[in-house]
Amino acid sequence: MDDAARSFASGQMLGHDPSNLLNSVADGLKTTLGPNTWPIIRDFADDILTVSEEDILRSTKLVWERMKILIEPSAGVGVAVALFNETFAHKYAGLGSGKVGIVLCGGNVDVSKVSILISELPPTSL
Repeated sequence: MDDAARSFASGQMLGHDPSNLLNSVADGLKTTLGPNTWPIIRDFADDILTVSEEDILRSTKLVWERMKILIEPSAGVGVAVALFNETFAHKYAGLGSGKVGIVLCGGNVDVSKVSILISELPPTSL
């Protein structure tokens, strides 16, 4: 599921790494880049940042509990980048306004499955 990050870093479209079992709570991110999406990312994206599965679950839980919005874990990725990714914090935090837009969606979530995974997280200060 890191084909976008690896492709961006290499400058050429790559498929899934055969060793990647595509085991993620973020089901919406299990697809690969294609010939329509790759040129847009290659030419217009500034970065592709990644986060851990635990950070995805923590962020999803945070939005569920604090905002009372049911998002899918794939939407939790953007929240996780803003909260936990060190590159994002160092590179983009000082850009002036401090405002960040994150698209939140919720159509692809198995609430029962994700709730179990969230309940297994260690306690945090968030």
